Amino acid sequence: MNPIFLTPKWLVGHVLVLTVLISFTNFGAWQLRRHDARLERNAVAIERMAEEPADLDAVVARALATPPIGGVAPLAYRRVRLTGTFDPAVEVLRRPVSRDGMPGYHVITPLVLADGSAVLVERGWVPQSLDRVPVVEASPPEGEVTIVGWTFPTERPPTGPLAGLVARDPAEGPLRTVVYVDEERLAAQMPHPLRDVLVLLDPPRRPPGDRTLPLAPPPPTVGAGAHLGYAVQWISFALITGIGYAALLRRVGREEGRADPNAG
Repeated sequence: MNPIFLTPKWLVGHVLVLTVLISFTNFGAWQLRRHDARLERNAVAIERMAEEPADLDAVVARALATPPIGGVAPLAYRRVRLTGTFDPAVEVLRRPVSRDGMPGYHVITPLVLADGSAVLVERGWVPQSLDRVPVVEASPPEGEVTIVGWTFPTERPPTGPLAGLVARDPAEGPLRTVVYVDEERLAAQMPHPLRDVLVLLDPPRRPPGDRTLPLAPPPPTVGAGAHLGYAVQWISFALITGIGYAALLRRVGREEGRADPNAG
């Protein structure tokens, strides 16, 4: 090795470049692990969404007997069939939800079951102008109905040091629009005891062009995300840094060799 590369200045450079290489490589490996975790999560979600609908008690019992797999909550993505009566008088609006570039809300309506308890059902989208509940322009069917949907845990506001940086629902008072479909928060304004589950409605198919409100909510989706692309970027950065630094060392070594007439 050329002695110049053992001087303090170059030794500091070696350490800095090595640190950068290790960091970039670790970032790439971390993104690859996140990609693998997302694929595992997607496999669980796809398997559950393909199941035949079951009644709520059976779905909850199965969820209670299932540990979290791939970071997926035991109650998430389960197919359920419910029979009950909608109570639009106490429905709320989830905000904000855009549809085809238009702002709006998803209508959350309790479905009252035979035992008197209720399940919050996310029925679909309405434009932002329909911000009064009940949304009469998007009324649910009257009388007893049977619906099919996907279950999810009800939501809780985030906690921790960053909790104050995100939108939150008021801590007290009745809510008309909500950021989080929080069973504990909404229970006080509901005349029915709420089950701790949210159902995303899977409505029957409509004829093409049918714009009856509410517009059907999109089914749950799964995707690989951008983790693999980020991993490729970080590993590319590491390769570019390593190759670039090696080229720099080679160029400097050659220049030093030409400048020293005694160099072998």
